[in-house]
Amino acid sequence: MNLKDWYFCSQEDDTISLHDCVMNRLEWDKGGLWLIFEDGFDVTKDNSLNPTGRHRLTGKAAVFLKNGSYLEGAWNRNCTMQNPGDSEPIPLQEISIQREQLAELSPEVLDFTWEPEKRHLSITAIDDVGYCEINFSCESLWFCWNELLEDSWFQELSKE
Repeated sequence: MNLKDWYFCSQEDDTISLHDCVMNRLEWDKGGLWLIFEDGFDVTKDNSLNPTGRHRLTGKAAVFLKNGSYLEGAWNRNCTMQNPGDSEPIPLQEISIQREQLAELSPEVLDFTWEPEKRHLSITAIDDVGYCEINFSCESLWFCWNELLEDSWFQELSKE
């Protein structure tokens, strides 16, 4: 896969929403790491490549981490459970996510944080195991798509 395979490539991370989007797979190549979203992600109306004036869901899309690498991840990070009658929440045991396990994951993204000065991308998500956090390092971050198919789920919620 290559950035040239996409009509639109944006680095405007504050205009992209991955919330409720499923990261179907990861693909490593010589230039970096691809996070593939078969059902797309949301591009807000503020993105310079979105001419519609509306928040839109893309078709198949990807996030490219230039010179990207997996740092670490874990299920149940900072999670607690509270049973009825317990006075204090019980911390859940954190379970490391090994690099080999990434290929098996298809998490639904809750949020992401991109810190370009630290070259750090953090994704919080949920999958069939539970809540997880996945951390990557990369030189730059690119959001790629070919089409804006329909209004985003939050279009009517954000009337301005």
